[in-house]
This record gives sequence, C-alpha cells and structure tokens, in this order.
Amino acid sequence: MIVDDEPLEREVLTLMIKKHNFKVNQFFEAENGVDAVKLAKEEQMDLVIMDIKMPIMDGLMAAEIIKKEVSHCRIIFLTAYDEFDFAYRTIKLGADDFLLKPAHSEEIRRALTKFIPMLDTNLIPTHLEEANEHYDIVKVKDYIEVNLHIELNLEKLSKLVHLNSQYLSRLFKQETGFTITQYITSRRLEKAKHYLVHTRKTVAEISEKCGFSDSNYFARVFRKYEGTTPTQYQQQAIVGRKKRLNSFNNFVM
Repeated sequence: MIVDDEPLEREVLTLMIKKHNFKVNQFFEAENGVDAVKLAKEEQMDLVIMDIKMPIMDGLMAAEIIKKEVSHCRIIFLTAYDEFDFAYRTIKLGADDFLLKPAHSEEIRRALTKFIPMLDTNLIPTHLEEANEHYDIVKVKDYIEVNLHIELNLEKLSKLVHLNSQYLSRLFKQETGFTITQYITSRRLEKAKHYLVHTRKTVAEISEKCGFSDSNYFARVFRKYEGTTPTQYQQQAIVGRKKRLNSFNNFVM
C-alpha cells in the first residue's frame, strides 16, 4: 500500500514499483493515516510505503497502530521531513526503512528488494552480494544522516547492518572514498553550516545539535576544515544577507 495525500506522488511510486517487476499481487492506495490503518487491517497488508505529513492522521501515528494491529506488516517511510526528531521517531516505532523525498527509482528498488522478491531472478550471486553490500552502505549513510546529533561509532553502525566492524570500515571507504569518521565529521560540519547560515541558534546550541562533544572542540574542528571559526562564519552570513537585502531595497527604490 502506498500512503500519501498527494495523488501524483502515489501514481509515480506505483509506476516505479511496477517498472521493477516486483512480485506484488495487489496495490492499494490511501491518502491519510486513518484510511491506511483501515486498509492495513482489512487486507492484512504486507508492506506499506507511507508519507509522514498527512491530514486527519499523520504517518507516525498510523504506523504505530498498524504495527500493533498487523504485526507482520513492513513500513517504509518516504518523506520530505529530514529533521532528526521525525527520523528518530520512525526508528523508535520500528520502521523498516526511511527514504527522503525526492527518492529516486533506484533507491526505491533497493529498499523494496529487501522485502519483496522480484520476477527476474537471473542475477548471479556475485551481483546480488554487491547489491546487498551497496544497500548496507546506503543504510549506514542514511542512519548517520538522521542521527548526527548523537554519539556515532563503528560498533553501533556495524550492528545496524550485521557486519564485522573491520569489514564495514573497509567497505565504507571503498564505496565512499572516506573513512566512517571522516564522513561523519563532514556531514556534521555541513549541518552546522546550515544552522549557522539559516538559524539564529548560538554556536553552543549548534555544536550540541550536530553531535560535537563541546563547543570548543566544535570550533577547533570547524576552523581546521573551513579556515574560519563558527562565529566568524555566522557573522559573514549575516553580513551577506544584509548586503543582499540592501541591494534588493535599492533596486526596488
């Protein structure tokens, strides 16, 4: 079942799934959480792809009910909400996967392959192994992205994908060109830069929200990679906004 309040989103997802020849006997659609819960119970749904932000009942509440009423049902969240609190709640609810809009066809295929067999089974074992390894790295990257605010380490990420920690470390470097530590740091810095430019949060608040142990350490790491301090970076962004605003006002006048 595809659950989204946007008809076009439901149509596109249906076309993507049919394109990949999955063994799906029936497709169902729902435009809100209430309808999704009703259909899931009536049809004993096996798999649900569901948006979070919907009218009447959102996807988080619907998923919680579905997981209780139809325990075997798998739930994949597909949402534009990439904030940490929403993503963390989906994990707590027992979500089986989490994809951010706009998800590409290949991302959808990888997510569904974990739960639905495909009609075309001519893939040789080597290709299947490579696909699974790639999916594991995608899963690790997705988990990192929505959990930058908490402690992340190789042991925790290895348990997530059920791989030996040393093997995951080598595989991650092979796939991304970065060590896991380098990747986490780069993503935390990108998130910090976003907050520095687009919010009024203090450097200390941003440091905590991006998973750095303390604001002084955050400042040292930030300066090492960006060549400036977080405060200076934030001030430069403010000055830049004022200049753009003045230019616009002068143009209008």
